[in-house]
Amino acid sequence: MRGDQVEEVRAELEVILSAGAYQSPQLLMLSGIGPADHLPLLQIDVRADLPVGQGLQDHLMALVNWKTDVESLMTALTPENVALLQSEGRGPLTSNIGEAGGFMRTRAGLDAPDVQFHLAPVLFYDESLGPVVEHGFAFGPCVLKPTSRGQVTLRSARPDTKPRVVHNYLATDDDRKSMLAGMRIAMDIAGQPAMRSVISGPFVAPASGSDEDLMDFARRSSQTLFHPTSTCAIGSVVDSRLRVLGVEGLRVVDASVMPSVPRGNTNAPTIMIAERAAGLIHEDKLAASGVVTA
Repeated sequence: MRGDQVEEVRAELEVILSAGAYQSPQLLMLSGIGPADHLPLLQIDVRADLPVGQGLQDHLMALVNWKTDVESLMTALTPENVALLQSEGRGPLTSNIGEAGGFMRTRAGLDAPDVQFHLAPVLFYDESLGPVVEHGFAFGPCVLKPTSRGQVTLRSARPDTKPRVVHNYLATDDDRKSMLAGMRIAMDIAGQPAMRSVISGPFVAPASGSDEDLMDFARRSSQTLFHPTSTCAIGSVVDSRLRVLGVEGLRVVDASVMPSVPRGNTNAPTIMIAERAAGLIHEDKLAASGVVTA
């Protein structure tokens, strides 16, 4: 192949990075695309000085776990329930765990809900890694539109080393207000007659309903809702067509490009980003070949 042909092939190549809000910034920084005050500390040459890894956001959730004498999903995996699922597509094994929820404003003057509730008909604690040892259920708030920001940075220039992830949850007054108000609502719900009739005691719960104990519980027992975003944000790391600023032939296509975490689950928005990226790539290829689109 002639040299001019090689250059033509190179010009047509494009790398699509889609490793998520933790690994996409890690891979960029390992490649020299990242903060100029961070990469040289790890002896990585800076190819593009961009705030990669900065601005991390996530939904922080505080689930209160209650014991109950009513059967929960803990005992759902029985031959009878398996047969029911396979033959009729119904029964307890059709549960998505987060079976109920709701959005609410915790104070007047908010343009949109600041808290989302989730309810699971089984114990759910320690980021779902805690063993289910007895019947119970869990519900509580997550902060929907946090103002706190964290970061993803490198621990080492080795690609097999995990990045350092610092979320800075509840770092702002607004986030703390929303979480505290959500915890008050959770405890109020637990105190209603219908709930008291099925609650046999606390499993993982605040020591009391005081503001101090509610915030202590939130700080000690909150967990991720697995929605990290915003570490390769549109406007600061990628452009509106998801191309890495100042770098030819490289796009990022995942939740890391969101400028801020959306006010809800990130699954559908991430799919939308991927669909839009496919359209943008197609448009750019047509434009490069001289095809004009409407």
